This record gives sequence, C-alpha cells and structure tokens, in this order.
Amino acid sequence: MEELALIIFTICVQAAIGIIVFATIAKYLNKEGVFKVAIVTAAGLAVIGLLASFLHLGQPLLAINSLTQFATSWLSREIWLTSAFTGLTVMAALLILFKPAAKGAIQALVALAALIGLVDVYAMAAVYTSTSIPAWHSGSITIEFYASALSMGAVLFLALSGSEGAKIRQPAVIIIGIAVALQVVSMVTYYIQLGTSSSLAAQQSLILLSGMSGAMIVKWLFILLGTGLLFFPIQRPLHISASGQATAEVAATGTATTSIYAAAALLIIGQSAGRYLFYSIMIISRVGLS
Repeated sequence: MEELALIIFTICVQAAIGIIVFATIAKYLNKEGVFKVAIVTAAGLAVIGLLASFLHLGQPLLAINSLTQFATSWLSREIWLTSAFTGLTVMAALLILFKPAAKGAIQALVALAALIGLVDVYAMAAVYTSTSIPAWHSGSITIEFYASALSMGAVLFLALSGSEGAKIRQPAVIIIGIAVALQVVSMVTYYIQLGTSSSLAAQQSLILLSGMSGAMIVKWLFILLGTGLLFFPIQRPLHISASGQATAEVAATGTATTSIYAAAALLIIGQSAGRYLFYSIMIISRVGLS
C-alpha cells in the first residue's frame, strides 16, 4: 500500500504521545511510579513512527528541504515536533533504564514530551486539513487525530503500567469514553459534510468511502467494542476458597487485566482501520508542503 508508511507513522506516534500524556498524569498521582515498560514502549513506537515518516518522504533532498520551512510549512513543523517528542521520550527511557535514580529529570523530560506531543498531534492534522484535498478540509480530522492519540495511548498505558497505574485507571477509562464519543460525533458530522459538499473531488472521495464498508465496519465495531470492554469488563467466574476475600480480589484483578488487553487490541485495530480509510479517500496521491 502506497500510504502504509504514513499509517505506521501516525498510528505509532499518536499512540506514543498518548502513552506519554498519561504517564505524565500518572507520575503526579503516583510519585513512586516508574512506568518503565510504558515509557520505553512509547520511545520505541516514536522511533518506529519517525523512521516511517522519513521513509515516506523518500528522497533525502526532499526530507532536508522539508526541515527548512518551519515558519511556513505544517509538514516541516510536524517533522520538527515529532523529532523533538521522540528525542525527549528516548532520553527519558534511557534514564529509566540506566539511571533510574534521576527521577526529577525523568519527570521533567516526560512532561515536556507530553506537551510537545499534544502540539504535534495538531500539526499532524494541520498537514492534511491545509492541503488541496477537499475530503480533508474539516475540523473533524483534528478531533479524530486527538481521539486516536488519547484512546490508544490511554489503553496502552493501562496495559503496560500494571498495578503502578491503578490510580489513573478510572479517569483514563472516562477519558477514553469521552474521546471516542467526540470521535463518533465529529465523524458523523464529517460524513454529512462530505455528502453535501459541492466539490467533485469530495464526492469522488465519498464514493471511494462508500465502497469500503468492510473497513468502516471494522473501524467502528472494534473501537466501540474496545471502549465498551473498559466500562463493562469481561466477567470471570469466582472460585471461592478458604482465602475468600483474597480469591475475589485476584479474580477482579485478572478480569480487569484481561479486559484492558482485549480493549487495547480492539482500539488499535479499529483506529488503524480508520487511518486506512483516511488515506484511501485521498484523491491527490501526495501530501505537499503547505
């Protein structure tokens, strides 16, 4: 697929940003929390995404030219912001691995990376909303990108942080629910806008979208199922033994963990299917500098 590199880039980097945002919040709620696996995973995802973005640019001269237009180009801003986010996240991960006692530096790096990452999500959306592709001229794209980052990042953080992230579990699930609800509303508005557009290119994009009902079903079914699992966890049968209370607590913990892992898989697949649809309705095959 021609735009596979862009799907990998946006999904990996947005997921990494979401993880770091929730790691920042969790570090304030749990001062002793390290969140090693979550932060190292975020660093890995960010590196993969950044490499994919340069792969998409292809020619080295094009990549260099993109970097020199920060003042006028959203593409240039996106590359710089993604690079800064990746660098800060990798530095935080390295400190956690090799100098875990530097808690103040780690917390500062993670917080700064989260801030830059949130700005980066806006830049990612702006790259597309400012192009000559009518199907992308919508504020709904920005909402979709933020919803993807927050939903994937939150559920991955919960899956990777274990008991350290217990204090943020409930607010994270609520944020995922709100993000997905906003995504649903914004995309319904987007589909209506696309259908009523007088632009021939937009109408052609709608025709393409109509022909991909399978991917559309996967997107929304998996996103909604994944979100639902977090609010209504998979129930396991309880085995009462002499330990009584302890057995119930272990079962409850296992139930929550299983639901989080399943929700993570569903949300990532659903958001990835949505990103596939996003690029598939592109009439112009290249995203130029804006």
